[in-house]
Amino acid sequence: MCCALLLGAAAALLASASGAHADTSIGKLTLDQDGGSTDDNPFAVRVTTDAPCPADQADRVRLMVINPATGESLSLGQSPIDTYSDAPVSVELNSTLASLASRFITWFGSSTGHDGTYPLQLRCISLDDPVAPVVYFGLNIVVTGNTWEVAKAAVTTLTLTADPADEAQPGAEVTLTAHVEPADVPGEVTFTSSLGAKGSQELGTATVASGTAVLKTTALPQAQQTISATFTPADTDAYAPSTATSSYNVHPIESPPPTDTGSPTPTDTGTPTDTGTPTDSGSPTGPADLEVTDADGNPLEADPVLTPGQTVHITARGYTEDAKVEVTLADSSATFDEATADADGTVTDYPFTVPSDIADGSHVLTLAETGGHSVDFAFSTGDVGIKSPNPSQSSGLTGGSSGSGGADSGGSSGGNGTDPGPTGSMAHTGSQVAAAGLAGLALFSAGTACVLIARRKGLLAFGD
Repeated sequence: MCCALLLGAAAALLASASGAHADTSIGKLTLDQDGGSTDDNPFAVRVTTDAPCPADQADRVRLMVINPATGESLSLGQSPIDTYSDAPVSVELNSTLASLASRFITWFGSSTGHDGTYPLQLRCISLDDPVAPVVYFGLNIVVTGNTWEVAKAAVTTLTLTADPADEAQPGAEVTLTAHVEPADVPGEVTFTSSLGAKGSQELGTATVASGTAVLKTTALPQAQQTISATFTPADTDAYAPSTATSSYNVHPIESPPPTDTGSPTPTDTGTPTDTGTPTDSGSPTGPADLEVTDADGNPLEADPVLTPGQTVHITARGYTEDAKVEVTLADSSATFDEATADADGTVTDYPFTVPSDIADGSHVLTLAETGGHSVDFAFSTGDVGIKSPNPSQSSGLTGGSSGSGGADSGGSSGGNGTDPGPTGSMAHTGSQVAAAGLAGLALFSAGTACVLIARRKGLLAFGD
């Protein structure tokens, strides 16, 4: 019987005991003042939160101060009984208040000499369940002598780097790295790409580990842009957020610039004339971000042949919005008006006039944004066609092939040509053939003489 009574008492004790619960922060607390005296009574009048209380713990809110050394809490006041689950709390505490100094006396035996940081908790209370888990809105205060003030969040700094460092092509993977100081502050970094008036786009969020947050992305838009990294601390009361930015360019894939070999061989065999009918049917080959038309609006093919004083119109794409574009002609001292890109990053119908004193050969006109995207327009000037053989060569070729002047005449005419090319070789070959014929005739005559002499002397006999 005694054993049964003892076990029953133990069961009742265990049933009535509350379980251990961890205190849970559900938001931020704001007071009606930023500081005051530890002797002020009431300590604070109005309290405000950034969220409501849970529905099952919304009958009252109570302001508590926490002893950081022991975790013990004492009340500094509470609200009237009401419902505090419909909206963020904003309420005046009732007159049953206590000063901060009186709480220090309870803990330490005196009201002064207890400098340090003290957490405040505005707890959500359930009248039906007084031992419910603690949920609260938090704030730290700093006590110095007989004054207190709301704790200021510690400053954090953020730096941002990208790999590749300066620019990438569309679709390429870029690694964004944010470094947080102090390195032991937990939190998250959100990365964003901004295109100015065109808006911004969030790239992703990374958790800070040992002071570093890393995000790999292929979502950077094709443009000159600003990448931002924003650090949000896990404890915004203790640490302030910080931001870092970096300029970055994702440029379009461009065709390689033309190679100047020093010996251009365009198919045009004479002085170019603008007939208004280009050989290409409206789709000239060249860089995808370049279009060139003549004065009549007809598109030109890649590396066209232009004449001094001729004007063409150039459309180039891929620049930053409203960018200033400098126009320069390689190996030329000529100066040209600056171009301006539109909201889409396009320079449209820029008029370019070929300088009147330009030298014959290959040239490159460059439209370049300062420190950014550039487009090259390659063209040629002058008579760069395939030249006809000179008249003296033709004359030698005619003399050698017709044979009207005999072997000596053909060889002489070919040898007088200014170019030791096919004509001279043909004449030389004719003289060699003549010499070989004369030698053969001499050998045949000598052989015949030998046969006749031998027969006469009876040295040779033929048949019976």
